[in-house]
Amino acid sequence: MRSLEILSSILPGNNIALIYKTTFELLDVTANYLKAGIDQGECCILYISRDLVEESIDALTEEGMDVSALMLRSQLQIMPYESLFSNKGKSISAGIDEIKKSHDKAISFGYARLRIAFCGASMRTDGWPDFLSHERNIIHMLGDTDTIIMHAFPEGSISGSQMLDILSLYDKVTIKRQEKLSYLHIGMKDAACNEELALYKRILSRIWTGVWVVDNEDRVTFFNPGMEAISGLLAEQVLGNDLLDYVQEMVPDTGEAFLTIFNIVKSTTKPEPYDFLPFFNPEKGLLYQSGVLYPLLDNAGKYDGMVGTVEDITERKKAEAALHAAEEKYRLIFENSPLGIFHFDEKGTITHCNDRFLKIVGTTRDKLIGFNMVTSLQDEKMAEAVRLVLSRKLGHYEGEYGSVISGKVTPIKADYSPNISHDGVLLGGIGIFEDITERKKAEDALKLDESRLQALLELDQMSESSLKEIADFAQEAAVKLTQSKLGYLAFINEDQTIFSMYSWSKSSWSKSAMEECRLADLKIEYPVTSIGLWGEAIRQRKPVITNDYAAPNPWKKGYPKEHVKITRHLNIPVFDGDKIVAVSGVGNKEENYDESDVRQLTLLMEGMWRLVQRKRAEDSLKKYADDLAQANEELSKANEELKSLDRMKDEFLSNVSHEFKTPLTSIKGYSQLVLDETLGDINDQQKRAMDTVIRNSDRLRRLVDSLLYLSRTQVGRMSYYFEKVQLEEVINNCIHDQLPQAKNNGVILRTEIEDISPVRADKDKLTDVLTNLIDNALKFTQKGGHIIVAARKVPSGVHIEVKDTGIGIPVDQIPHLFQRFYQVDSSTSRRYGGTGLGLHISKTIVEAHKGKIWIESEEGKGTTVHVELPIWQE
Repeated sequence: MRSLEILSSILPGNNIALIYKTTFELLDVTANYLKAGIDQGECCILYISRDLVEESIDALTEEGMDVSALMLRSQLQIMPYESLFSNKGKSISAGIDEIKKSHDKAISFGYARLRIAFCGASMRTDGWPDFLSHERNIIHMLGDTDTIIMHAFPEGSISGSQMLDILSLYDKVTIKRQEKLSYLHIGMKDAACNEELALYKRILSRIWTGVWVVDNEDRVTFFNPGMEAISGLLAEQVLGNDLLDYVQEMVPDTGEAFLTIFNIVKSTTKPEPYDFLPFFNPEKGLLYQSGVLYPLLDNAGKYDGMVGTVEDITERKKAEAALHAAEEKYRLIFENSPLGIFHFDEKGTITHCNDRFLKIVGTTRDKLIGFNMVTSLQDEKMAEAVRLVLSRKLGHYEGEYGSVISGKVTPIKADYSPNISHDGVLLGGIGIFEDITERKKAEDALKLDESRLQALLELDQMSESSLKEIADFAQEAAVKLTQSKLGYLAFINEDQTIFSMYSWSKSSWSKSAMEECRLADLKIEYPVTSIGLWGEAIRQRKPVITNDYAAPNPWKKGYPKEHVKITRHLNIPVFDGDKIVAVSGVGNKEENYDESDVRQLTLLMEGMWRLVQRKRAEDSLKKYADDLAQANEELSKANEELKSLDRMKDEFLSNVSHEFKTPLTSIKGYSQLVLDETLGDINDQQKRAMDTVIRNSDRLRRLVDSLLYLSRTQVGRMSYYFEKVQLEEVINNCIHDQLPQAKNNGVILRTEIEDISPVRADKDKLTDVLTNLIDNALKFTQKGGHIIVAARKVPSGVHIEVKDTGIGIPVDQIPHLFQRFYQVDSSTSRRYGGTGLGLHISKTIVEAHKGKIWIESEEGKGTTVHVELPIWQE
């Protein structure tokens, strides 16, 4: 029978339990179960684990259900939930009141009945009794209704006792066997014939634990469903057959271990348990079972058969193996941890520890185990940390800890936490010890670095101090940073032949040591060749450490009687480039000098010498600045005179240009009257002469306009009148004005204008720009050449091009074209003429329009001038 068919036969008011093996099986059966309800006009609710919601929707869709439409009309609800019961037994799935409201709502909406499925949620073992109570309450509450409920249980998570509960609680229990969904148990509602079954058979058929029975000839007489599920065999396959035949096939080593127990029970007629017995399931492979063999006795007390109970403990064995592996992993972590770890009981007695802890405290395991920290610790701060843990709080300790057992003193960071069982009982505490010796060294080194940086900062701020103050400060800082008792600073002369003792440390840090020395205030000079051990840093050109000053050394020359006694010594050379300029030394540190001391002393003295050099440089720079200031004052006076001359020049140009324009206007006007024969007829020779006069007067006018524009710009008197300008009209007017000259030169002048927007411009100034550009193009284009004035739209506005096929411009001269008075042809012959102001003026006008202008040219092929202008904004 197919899943859908058996689920369609569920009667109203039935409570169903589904035992499933896989998630796919769960979703498949649930989808069929709900579809049967939808087809019968029922309201369906699916309570399902959150991580299965999407897969459940896919399964429902595959069964032909329109999930969205069903949910919109409230015929289907999908309710995500996590588990059936919390650790406090409180239900966090559907409550009884919630289900009662859902039932009433379904009936009020006109649905035939309510159908519920609980699927895929986890369940805590300790919540099972509360779950049973909850289920019984729901079944009782809905007893008077025809609500159908299905609850799904994962097969691998149900114990034998839980299966008995399920069989007794639900009307029907379904399970998939041999790809077919069938009823494992039919309740009293569905089969009255159950009343005829013997009580023992009903019970044995219900329990999920495997049960088999053999007679006194070892033939199988009973094989319950639990045995079928565990063995993979059906009852009809084994009933009437010899049990031992199957044992030899299914149990490794021909079942010798099982047969031994089997025969013992036969002979002693006493029950015998067995555990972890391996056997082969035809479908699942090697599994493990445990169980008990019970002898059956006749009325005379003689052996008459045997009953065996079987429980599949494969998962338990896997869990135990995983637990053992986890325990081994944690043991390895515990033993190999770089931290010292130990455990103590509720009285403070140490019970376990790892080897690292023994090493930190410097003792052995036999001396440590049994040590009571509460009564024996002498370090009060450590004892307080332990007391906190035993009062269920966290404890912490950090400091120099002296072990009571070994006497070893070690810098320790210790953290304690209470060890509390699941039922709240204090079992003791766990301590974690970290040897922070290296960290303390690093912290001390960091503090020294901070002190050195502070000293260097103070040095850097001594710019107003004298060289002596700088040197004295550096020397005292060197003694302090190296934790020495004395120090000195000596300088080497220019030719590196004389060692001059400059100063001895005199601070409170080294006061007691220097009070012993009566030579400290003497300034003594020594030839470098005669210096003893202190001169090694000069000869070897590197730092020299002498931690046993009393030991024999061929370079030792001794020291005067009044000199303080030296036990340890370190000195370093101070370099300026490759030349040694000074030697700094310290002495009598309580511990040995090491590379850290070398580093501190070297960096400090390098900082001192840089400051000395900077001080000298600043003095030189100050003198140079004074000289420069005097020179600048003289240059400023000269500059003011030049500015005055420049202003006079600009005013002169402005006045001259203005005065030129009046007579030029008259000359051109009267010449045009003569040329037009208004004042009388003239011959052809006279016409050519007048044409020359007019042309040169126009040229002179443009020159004057350029000079006038330039002078107005420089004195700040140039003004613009911006308006909405049709660029096509301006271009056409400029072309019309230049056509006569183009014809005279034999040059073709034309336009290529697209549909363009109006621009924001001063019409007269823009006309001047285009006239200048076209005039330049005509000037440098030979006879037969072409000049094209084009205009088109671009994203930034309107793009204008004046393109010619003239002589072109050398690449190296293009960047200079917009400079005042710059001309490509600057020779004395000046073949092309002009003032060199046209492009400069054009650039000034374009930039005043917030536009851009640039030139592209290739010598011998022509030139293109590009202009971009912004469009008019309303």
